[in-house]
Amino acid sequence: MSEIDFPGITKGMEVNLKRLLEQVLQHKYLFLISIITCLGFAMAYIKLSTPVYEISTSLLIDPSGTSRQLGESKYMDGGVGMLEPDKNIFNEIGVIKSFGLIEQTVKALNFDVGYFAETNYKEQEYYGYFPFEVILDYSHPQIFDTPIYIAILSDSTYRLRVKANKFELSNPVNGTSRTIEKALDYTKTGTFGKPLSHSYFSFILRKPSYPVVLDEFSDKRLLFKVYSFKNVTDSYLSNLEVSQIDIQASILELSLKGTIVAKETDFLDKLVQNYIRGQLLERDEIAQNKEDFIRQQLFSIADSLAIAERSLENFRRNSRAIDLTQTGANALNQVQDLTSRKAQLEVSIRYYQSQLQTLQDSSAIDQILAPSVVGINDPLLNDNLLEIKRLYAERARLKFTKGQRSLDVELLNQQIKNSTNSLRENLRNLVQASQFTLQNIELQMANQEGIISQLPNNEKQLLNYQRKSTLYENLFNYLSQELAKTGIAKAEEIPDTKVLDPARMMGDGPIAPQEKLILALAFILGMIFPLGWIILYDSLDETINNIHELETFSKVPVLASIATDESKSSLSVAEIKEWKVEESFRDLTASIQFLIPDKTKNVIGITSTIPGEGKSFCAINLGIHFAKAGKRILLIDSDFRKPSHLEAIANEGKKDFAEFLLDEEIAAASIIHTHPDIPYLHLVMTSKEEDNPQIMLSSARYAELIEELKPQYDYIIIDSPAIGLVSDYLLISPLIAINLFVVRRKLSKLSFLKNLNKLTNSKTLEHVYLLFNGAVGKSFKYGYDRYEYGGRETARSGLGLKAIKNWLF
Repeated sequence: MSEIDFPGITKGMEVNLKRLLEQVLQHKYLFLISIITCLGFAMAYIKLSTPVYEISTSLLIDPSGTSRQLGESKYMDGGVGMLEPDKNIFNEIGVIKSFGLIEQTVKALNFDVGYFAETNYKEQEYYGYFPFEVILDYSHPQIFDTPIYIAILSDSTYRLRVKANKFELSNPVNGTSRTIEKALDYTKTGTFGKPLSHSYFSFILRKPSYPVVLDEFSDKRLLFKVYSFKNVTDSYLSNLEVSQIDIQASILELSLKGTIVAKETDFLDKLVQNYIRGQLLERDEIAQNKEDFIRQQLFSIADSLAIAERSLENFRRNSRAIDLTQTGANALNQVQDLTSRKAQLEVSIRYYQSQLQTLQDSSAIDQILAPSVVGINDPLLNDNLLEIKRLYAERARLKFTKGQRSLDVELLNQQIKNSTNSLRENLRNLVQASQFTLQNIELQMANQEGIISQLPNNEKQLLNYQRKSTLYENLFNYLSQELAKTGIAKAEEIPDTKVLDPARMMGDGPIAPQEKLILALAFILGMIFPLGWIILYDSLDETINNIHELETFSKVPVLASIATDESKSSLSVAEIKEWKVEESFRDLTASIQFLIPDKTKNVIGITSTIPGEGKSFCAINLGIHFAKAGKRILLIDSDFRKPSHLEAIANEGKKDFAEFLLDEEIAAASIIHTHPDIPYLHLVMTSKEEDNPQIMLSSARYAELIEELKPQYDYIIIDSPAIGLVSDYLLISPLIAINLFVVRRKLSKLSFLKNLNKLTNSKTLEHVYLLFNGAVGKSFKYGYDRYEYGGRETARSGLGLKAIKNWLF
C-alpha cells in the first residue's frame, strides 16, 4: 500500500455536494430563520428608503448655427458668417455641464433652502408644498447643513430650535464658509412674516401663498436646512448626465436622479431655459457690437460724404458746370474699377495671411472665416477649410469617447497634420498669385493716372471730387444695408437649440430601491450566511464526519459502518435495543467471516487512536453477535490502561488477566468467564489499571495463551490499547490475524489517519481495516443509501427523492 501524505489536501479544499446537501437539510431551520431575517431587513429597507426617480429632457441643436450668422436673415441675403458654423456637440455638452450655468439655475430656483418632515424612522424632503417658506438675508451669515426645527404654535407664531455640536457658517463678504467648533443650542419664538436674527442666521418665515393642510404634518417634526450654493451646484454637477443619443444626431439627452420629481423637473427645465437664453444673449451681444460699430462708421462716413458732395457742388457752381471729356470719364471709370479690384485683392491677401496665422493655433479653428466673407469664390480653398474643420470636430469626439491616447486619435492627428500642411501650401500659393495680380493692377492704375494728369486742371479737379463723392456714397450704402440686416436678424430671436421633450420622469416609478432585486439579494444572502457558516465550520472541523472523508484521506479499507446507539444501553448487556446497531454488527460479522476463511487464523484485534472512540463497544458487541450466531467466542480485555470493567458478568472465583500473566501457576481455565446469558461467549477480564502494561503485553504467557486457546474457539477478539497514545498494540500485533481500527464520527481526527497510513505503508501493521463508529441517519449501513438491501451503487446515488420529500413536507 502506497503512502498517503495528504499532499496539499485540506478538508476545506474539497466540496462534496452530497455532504453539503445533507448539511443543508440538517440545518434547514437555520436556513429558514436566516432567510426570514434577511427578507425582513430587506422589506424594512425598502419601506424606510426614500424612492429615487430618473428625470430626463432632450434638446435638438441646430448644427448650422443660423442665429450666429449676424446680418443674415431669411428675409435678406448675405451677411457675415463663420466658416461652416457647425456647433461642436461636445463643446455644447461642456457648456451645459459648466459650473456657472448650473449655479445660475440653482440660484434662480432658490435651492439653497431644503424643507423636511421628520419621523422616528426617516426624513422626507418636500418641494413646492410645505407649511412655511424661508426668505434668507444674504447680507447676514447663515448656518449651513444644520437642521433648524420649526414648531407651528398658531397661525401667526412658531417656535424655532437649533442644536448642533459643530456647524458651517457662511461669510457673506467673500462668499466663503468656515467650520465653527462650538456647541449651539438655541430656542426662540418667532412671528410669521417678521425677521428672526441670530449671530449665526437671519431669515423671515412666512406662510406660503397656496393652502396647506397642516393635519398632513401633525405627526412629523418640521425643519429646514440652508445649503451653500457651491455645494448644491457641485451636487447637481456630479448628478447631471448629458449625452448624445446617436453619433449621427445632434440631439442631447439631459438626465439626473433625485428623490422629488417636481424639483428635478424644475431644475432641468430652468437649466435648458438658461442655456438657450445664454445663446441668445451671446448672439445679441455680438449683434449689438456689430451694430454699434456700423453706426459709428456711418456717422463718420456721413460727414465725409456730406463734405465731398458740398465740395463737388461748389466746384461745379464756381467752374460754370463743366463736364468731363470722354477721355476723363473713361479714365475715371478705369481708376474706380482698378481701385475696387485692388482693395479686394488686398483684403484677399490679408485674409490668406490671417488664415495662415490661425492655423498655428488649433484652439482658434472655430474662428476661421469662410472665403465668401471677403468675396473670394474658391471652391478648392473652401473644401480644404471645411475638411480641416471636420477633422478637428471628429478628433474632439474621439477624445471624449475613446480617450486622448487612443489609436484612432493618433491616426486622426496625422490626418489633420497632412491636411493642414496641404492647406498652408495652398494659401501660400494664393498669396503669391494675388500679389502678382496686385502688381499688374498697380501698373494699370499708374497708366490711368498718367492719362488723368494730362487733362486740364478744372477737369482733373472735377474728377477728384467725383471720385471722393462716389466712394463715400458706396460705403454709406453698404454700411446702411449691413445695419438693416443686423437689426432684422437680431429682432428674429431664433435660438439654435430647441426643446424636443420637456423634463419628465422616466418609466412608471422609481428606479431605486429596486424591490425585486433587493428581495432576491436578501433571499440569496439568507442562503449564503448559513451556507458560509456550514462550509467554514466544516473546513475548520478536523474531525471525521462521514465515510466519504474517511475514504478520501485514507486508503485503508472501511470494513463496516456502526450506527449510533441511541438507546443509551450498557455496553455489557447482551440485549441491544437499537435495530440499526443490530444490523451494523450483523453486517460486520458477515464481513469478518468472509475475511477469515482459515480457521487457524482466527484472532481479531480491535484498537483505536484515542480512548472514547468505541473500540470496547465494538469488541463486546462483535463478540455478542458471533456468540448468538452459534460461534464460540473468546473476548480478551487487553487494555490495561483503561479496562472495560465488566465485573457485572464476572464468574465467582475467576482470576484477573493481569494475575495470570504475572503468575505462571495460574491455569488458563481459571481466568475464562462465561457470559451468564450467552453460553458461547467467554471473556478474559482486566479489572484494574496497570502502571506498566508493556510487561503484560510482551509476556510470553500472553502468546502461549493465544496459541493454546485458538483451537478451542471460532474467534478470539482482543480489546487492545489505543494505538494513538502508546505502542502497546504493536506488542501483540504479531498474534493477530486482522486488525480492526475504530474511528468515531465527530471525535477521531483526520491527522490520526496519517499515522495509521504510515504504519500500514511500513508494513508495521498488516491486514488493517477501518470501522466507522457513530454513523447517523439512514446512511449507517456502509454501502447503502438508506436501510434497504442493495449494492454500493445505491450508496453513491445521492439522498434520493424520499429524503427531499421528507424535508419539504
